[in-house]
Amino acid sequence: MNSCALLIALSLLTTACAPAALPKQTLPAAAEPTSSGPAAVKTELVGRWDAQRRRGVDFVAMGSEPFWSLELTNQGQMRFRTVAGADSLVVPLPAPNQAQDAPVLRYRALTAAGELTVTIAQRPCPNNMSGEVSPYTVTVQARMAAQPVARELTGCGRYLGDYRLHDIWALESIDGQAVAAAQFATKDKPYLELNLTREEALGFAGCNGFGGSLTPERAGLKFGTLRGTMLACPALPFERKFLGALSGNSFTYRLENRRLTLKNRVNQLVFKKVD
Repeated sequence: MNSCALLIALSLLTTACAPAALPKQTLPAAAEPTSSGPAAVKTELVGRWDAQRRRGVDFVAMGSEPFWSLELTNQGQMRFRTVAGADSLVVPLPAPNQAQDAPVLRYRALTAAGELTVTIAQRPCPNNMSGEVSPYTVTVQARMAAQPVARELTGCGRYLGDYRLHDIWALESIDGQAVAAAQFATKDKPYLELNLTREEALGFAGCNGFGGSLTPERAGLKFGTLRGTMLACPALPFERKFLGALSGNSFTYRLENRRLTLKNRVNQLVFKKVD
């Protein structure tokens, strides 16, 4: 199946899943695709992920033969759709069961309309048509009320992250120690810019700029290795502490009163939204 067919199917699935009105947000719009090749499909997908993120979708998955899509929302729903639509389900999002010996989550919902079981395994999943490699392999077992047995489908998925994170955040404290602009020669506080569309983190660490990958996770974020420029200055010890806390590590987060708190077992960093 070619890329054009994938785009048509994606359009049908997204139309079926979309609510009547979407809140207007400030995430950047993806560029329009200029061809029908894998790059155009990737651009189309990124634009759809932004739209889904804006309307509260936390996790998405899709597969083909037949084309299907899945959304887990922060409003507490699982939305399973097919192109035909006749065997689609919208059910409450239950608490997941986590495997003890593997990074696997399983959700199972049974309603009068049917039964839906979703298994999310942390295993890379390549999409041969778009060229995109998703971090999760997803298995869906769907059974409508009138069907005697469930149908099993396999595809690829990813967490999208909370659109409210997509901003610039000035560091206020690290591990309980307040951070002031006067500590730095530039008189500027270190800051962190989170870009969910490009899945990257950028910023200023007190002496050098830095950047690296950013991966939304279930209820959290994972930073890749953060690399920066090589300038020397009196703030280097603080910079090493700041980047050492973030680089390569996962965090849960809390958003409250225009502040972002990143926390794991070792570190806690508090940021304030930059106006």
